Amino acid sequence: MEIFPSVSVSCTSLSETILVKALELAKYLGLPFYLPGESSARYILTLTDNRLELGPNPCYTEGRSIFNPISVDFLSGSVAYRHARNCTIKQPLARAVGIRSGFRPVILDATAGLGSDSFVLACLGCQVFMHERSKVIAALLADGMARAKADPAIGAIVGTRMELIPCDSLIALQSIAPPPFTIYLDPMYPHSAKSALNKKEMRMIRDIVGDDLDSDELLAAALNIATNRVVVKRPKGAEHLGGKKPSHDIAMKNSRFDVYLTHHL
Repeated sequence: MEIFPSVSVSCTSLSETILVKALELAKYLGLPFYLPGESSARYILTLTDNRLELGPNPCYTEGRSIFNPISVDFLSGSVAYRHARNCTIKQPLARAVGIRSGFRPVILDATAGLGSDSFVLACLGCQVFMHERSKVIAALLADGMARAKADPAIGAIVGTRMELIPCDSLIALQSIAPPPFTIYLDPMYPHSAKSALNKKEMRMIRDIVGDDLDSDELLAAALNIATNRVVVKRPKGAEHLGGKKPSHDIAMKNSRFDVYLTHHL
């Protein structure tokens, strides 16, 4: 559930074009807009000259370690590295979703987040539909996709194989047609204080969107829709989602993919 505890919209430029876009974004998200330096919100969604960023308000970080704002960037960083160095159908994600030689499934990423896994799947040749119910996260993803579409190297991949649908998957699955071959779930779940995912960036996202407390319901709905399988990404050692044992799993160093073959259920 989206909770928007303390988020505002701002911009780094007072040019008319940027200012109008920032005001329109604030209106769409239902968030207040403040000029730079005027907001008292804990987190600020900032429209810069070249991207949309989400980060902490500097007034809350005095005397504390700070981190850079996050944005969606398919052109550099870890996401681009995965594309350049590990674009193979032998990788665990590809095997989990059902990719094989000569076959690329249609995939619904029902918890798209910042879109990194969806991008890898699209690079591998899959048609990927992405659901994201947080308007803030969806706005970041849409911005990253728009910039990627203008890039000659990956523009065609993002533009033709990735489609973002800002919506709640639990609602959208009730009328989805045609049903996808694979539904992929990577829910935001409660972590222990020692979890590796409790880095500052992830805590910020959790503060804004909360945990996916309806993940069990989403799995049940997905199992009734996917024509071949549902894949759930889980941390290593975590219980199965909803206590439901998968058909098989694919283990990795710090996480695993639980694979539910729907034609076996």
